[in-house]
Amino acid sequence: MAQQKTRSPKQNPLPPTRAARDIGSLREAAWFVAAALAVSFYLHFSSDKFADPDIFYHFRHAALYAANGPFDAAFPWARYSVIGQHGADIWYGFHLLLIPFVWLGDPLLAMRLAGALATTAFLFSVFHACRQLEIKAAPLWPMVLLFSSAFLLHRLTMLRPQVLSLGLSMLMLPLITAGQLRATFLVAGAAAWLHLSLFFVPLIVFAVFAALKLATDKTLPCREGLALAGGLAAGWLLRPNPLGAAKIVYVQVFQWTLEKLAGAPLEVGSELRPLTIAIHSNYLPFIVVSLAALGLLLWKSISRQVALPARQRTCWYSAAILSLGFLLLAVLFARRAFDFTSAFGMIVIALAVSQFLTQPAWLRVGLLGLFVVLALYGLSLRDRVLSVGWQADRAAAAAKWLEANSKPGDLVFNTRWEYFAELFFWNTKNHYVGGMDPIFQYAYDPELYRTGLSLGAARNSLFCPAGACPEPSRSDSHRLLKDKFKARYVFLLKQPDANLFLALLGDRRFALRHHDEQTALFEVL
Repeated sequence: MAQQKTRSPKQNPLPPTRAARDIGSLREAAWFVAAALAVSFYLHFSSDKFADPDIFYHFRHAALYAANGPFDAAFPWARYSVIGQHGADIWYGFHLLLIPFVWLGDPLLAMRLAGALATTAFLFSVFHACRQLEIKAAPLWPMVLLFSSAFLLHRLTMLRPQVLSLGLSMLMLPLITAGQLRATFLVAGAAAWLHLSLFFVPLIVFAVFAALKLATDKTLPCREGLALAGGLAAGWLLRPNPLGAAKIVYVQVFQWTLEKLAGAPLEVGSELRPLTIAIHSNYLPFIVVSLAALGLLLWKSISRQVALPARQRTCWYSAAILSLGFLLLAVLFARRAFDFTSAFGMIVIALAVSQFLTQPAWLRVGLLGLFVVLALYGLSLRDRVLSVGWQADRAAAAAKWLEANSKPGDLVFNTRWEYFAELFFWNTKNHYVGGMDPIFQYAYDPELYRTGLSLGAARNSLFCPAGACPEPSRSDSHRLLKDKFKARYVFLLKQPDANLFLALLGDRRFALRHHDEQTALFEVL
């Protein structure tokens, strides 16, 4: 009789080992980095123009560190500015990170490459934050945040320290809630080292988390607070002249706020204007989706249809409060706070989708389709903005003429603060009135700033709030430039400074030394 084969009962598959999980995690991270690099390179190399002029200043300052050493904090190029007065660098760490790109030799290529890697680093920070929070589909959410609005997409493709500090600030929340003290110290230190003027963001993140812990658990996270404070202190101190840097931060953060509330005539770029929400705003869809996600989570929690783990619940409450708080700051003060509205709002959306919207399949497909539509819309708007972006060589010819024909240290009166970055990028032989932020000039000497603003404001400035810019000066421009500013040259753009260009052209005390299609350079005789 044939022996019958006995069938073993069906066994459940064994859970993956820790080694297998680690390999899978590394593989996912590697694929994500490859995708992030591809997206970032496309964004930074798809246009021949740059998204923001500050890139030119940051790269040239890094080049100075590469040439003179990382401990030379003197900055005489902004003569009538607290930057030059205090000789300190509030973006010190960011400039040091740019030094290897300086060594490439081609500055325009190097700036694009550095920008692509900075955007990639931001995306990886968001990816790591999502994994820390155990959010499903973690590789997807950094891309959702990147393309959440054309406004944020444009800002995340700038070579500025805000790109890295935004990612680090977002990563701070899961690290604090997990009690990872060493990581909290390192991330807080890196944030302050890179971008000291945003030191308050990690403090706000911790304050919200601590208030929730006190309200729910009746405890204060003192160890986490000490780790964060220690990291911020270390990031502040790891630079030449940290006291000078602290004074500059006070001017940029606190004095700027006070002077703005007092109605001082400060020129401001669009990022420092209040956020206007209209039906056609490119960031309105993200605001609506994030508020809907917040409402869904609140409804599910109140009705007790879901019980989130304690840590995820704390992160959700914290992210919601932070997102709404920064939205209020963006609407009332400066729209650049919307960066943080988007970052923390994305955590709220990701948690809502992870908990409630993964089924059925048609819903997942619909959400993915919505993301694709928003991404394409954001890209089209960004391309439209970049079409009128900054050309790298706009001021190159005038700056090179100055380098060849002027004396070292001759002062160039740049009629608007935003011209400084381009001039400084091409020519460090001369000194300039100031740049980077008008509050730096205003804090140095308010009356001198008003005088310079009136000389350059021959028309209503696009960079001034309504009614804040003074009327054009009726005083003798030549005397003011010669005696008060000790200026040897005047640099302007023909189109925005048309009235001033014609006035100097008709004045024999000014000699036109160089001009091209866009720029003009006068010598003060």
